[in-house]
Amino acid sequence: MVLQPVQLIGLLIFIGTYILISTEKLHRPISALLGASVISILLIVTQWEYEPNRVTTFHTIVSRVEWNTLLFITAMMIITIISSRSGLFQYISIIIVRLTKGNPKTLLLSLSMLTFIISFVFDVITTMLIIAPLTVEIYKILEFDFRPTLIVEAITANFASISSLVGSIPNIVLADKSGAAFIDFVLVMGPLSLILLVTALPIYYLTARSTFVDPPALLVKEIFLLDPNILVEDKRTFYVSIIGLIVLVIGFIFGNIVNLKAAEIALLIAAGLLLFSGMHPKEIFRDVEWISVYFIIGLFLLVGSIEILGLLELLGELLTPFLEQPLIISLPFISFGIGFISAVVDNIPISAALAPVFFDLQAADPPVIGPIQWWTLVIAVNLGGYILPIGSPANILAINLSNQEGATITFMDFLKVGAVLGFLHLFIGTIYLIILSTLGFL
Repeated sequence: MVLQPVQLIGLLIFIGTYILISTEKLHRPISALLGASVISILLIVTQWEYEPNRVTTFHTIVSRVEWNTLLFITAMMIITIISSRSGLFQYISIIIVRLTKGNPKTLLLSLSMLTFIISFVFDVITTMLIIAPLTVEIYKILEFDFRPTLIVEAITANFASISSLVGSIPNIVLADKSGAAFIDFVLVMGPLSLILLVTALPIYYLTARSTFVDPPALLVKEIFLLDPNILVEDKRTFYVSIIGLIVLVIGFIFGNIVNLKAAEIALLIAAGLLLFSGMHPKEIFRDVEWISVYFIIGLFLLVGSIEILGLLELLGELLTPFLEQPLIISLPFISFGIGFISAVVDNIPISAALAPVFFDLQAADPPVIGPIQWWTLVIAVNLGGYILPIGSPANILAINLSNQEGATITFMDFLKVGAVLGFLHLFIGTIYLIILSTLGFL
């Protein structure tokens, strides 16, 4: 099909924006908002007809934004800020250090497991914002090299996220289009995430073994003198945070029964914590990562614009011949093909671009894809995100924090762990889904 001039210009703007985002020549929110603004103006000025006799307006473009996803992300940020300030996560970290007695192997295992658990409730960005600073402080106390553990935590956060609808922003975006509920992620992806953890641990140990040294006896003695309770400045906030997180998880699991979406539950808990924590709302909202919120708004506007241009429909037509192949061919195409793209380009924009494409393919008559292709897309964008350091925000956060502490994580440091596990996990995930389909579970 020959593209019209407006479509061609829109496609070039879209590609240019994604290049800016992936190379970070500009800050990602600037790139996303700039690209969204330019393509929006193009559609409005040219009076593009997205349907017969229906001209594009700014309202048309804004209506494509997934506001429920944005509200959910903002609510979870509020919950995280209050929980973190309560001293809850710091309390847990001290308990872990005391239980491990400063043993580097046990400490690596414990922090991997803690990252895995936190990823069930929080997205990968939030997980790393919680766990990475704690890790650095713990390892500095013990005089250990924290770089291998930060890499381990970033990778773990990525693959652990597949078992939870709220585990990553790509999951939230894909679930909104596929209709998958929180419990669906737990039942389908939960067993796979445990399998991936088991296969990852030996590789973690092999890559970090050179840093396994016993801490000085005096430091171990000092660790046992630490009282976790000193980290809890306000017991009211501490207990309110615990109750809030418990209710949050229960709500995610059972909310679908009463037709409550994850965003509605998260907003309710965020409002409850703001009300009962005793913290001033102004302080909380000041710490919300508005940069991430506006980055995602820019992506939604950008993807919505190319959808209006009909370019996503064209992409769907290009993908259809591959997706109509037998599962033994189509699933590896999705997992490895899109997985590698997610390694090169941030997995958030990839998910934002592909979610409406897959939605249209599923809504076709007859449907081109079904649930198994959606789940393959989930593992592709999440597991492919750690093949390269630039594939996921979790990786970038870990690397940036380490660099700020004067301990550089090089591209190769991350690659030798992430690439091996990324491709191995994509292979395991693909086989897992094929088996589920063969047994009739999907």
